[in-house]
Amino acid sequence: MSSDASQILIAVFSVTAIVLGLFLFFVLMMIRNYRKIEAAQREKIRQMQLFSDKLQSTREDEQKRIARELHDELGGTLTSLKYDLLWLEQQKLMHNDVAQRYRAMRDMIDVTTKTVQRISSELRPKILDNLGLVAAIEWQAGEFKKRTHIETMIQLDEKLPQLDEKVNTGVYRIVQESLTNVARHANATIVNVHLKHIDDQLEIIISDNGKGFEKKLLEHPESLGLLSLQERARMIGGKIEIESTLGKGTRIVLKVPIESGGSKSKEGD
Repeated sequence: MSSDASQILIAVFSVTAIVLGLFLFFVLMMIRNYRKIEAAQREKIRQMQLFSDKLQSTREDEQKRIARELHDELGGTLTSLKYDLLWLEQQKLMHNDVAQRYRAMRDMIDVTTKTVQRISSELRPKILDNLGLVAAIEWQAGEFKKRTHIETMIQLDEKLPQLDEKVNTGVYRIVQESLTNVARHANATIVNVHLKHIDDQLEIIISDNGKGFEKKLLEHPESLGLLSLQERARMIGGKIEIESTLGKGTRIVLKVPIESGGSKSKEGD
């Protein structure tokens, strides 16, 4: 092989090596940048989840405070007004037109008192804090049936471990939002709520015989009600599965691992 051919071959190999080296360098840089972007996205998601958890916790605390003030202060004021009206009635000093106005005022106070009680309970039912999750779900199902006239079947495991406030609140809100979705969208006549404790897992099933929906709706960005259920489940360390078929109703299954979900031991109670 002539020296010129050797020099050309060496030059070709050199250029090829340089090109390959540059190519590998750019590939490694792209991989490095991709990993940086991926890590930044994971951190952003983590921060958003922390913010969401904090926001939800603050919201629950505020709802509890407002519910307490509505029930105790406004409810107490309305009760005092009602007793003042009863005292006026006992004085027998009212003419017919005054008595008529009195009865209208008394009826208005009764209606307002019931409205305050309803709003207070929807914000934060006292029964959840005082009697626990099972009693709160029973109450919520009863209120749902009275309000919507949808037959509501309840099957609750009374032998639940003692759960912390966060898990109790999360599960209750998921049941509440699920029933609200049934009332708004399902056109159902029957809804079943089943809560059971299996080993170290709490399982809640809410099913209805409504019109159902297509699976793609679960991924639709405007399906805020469904996204809210999934976010609430994540916040208490649980998972939620939503199954629905057009014309065959919807089935929501929430599973919460009790140990990681923050159950309290009853020892020493």
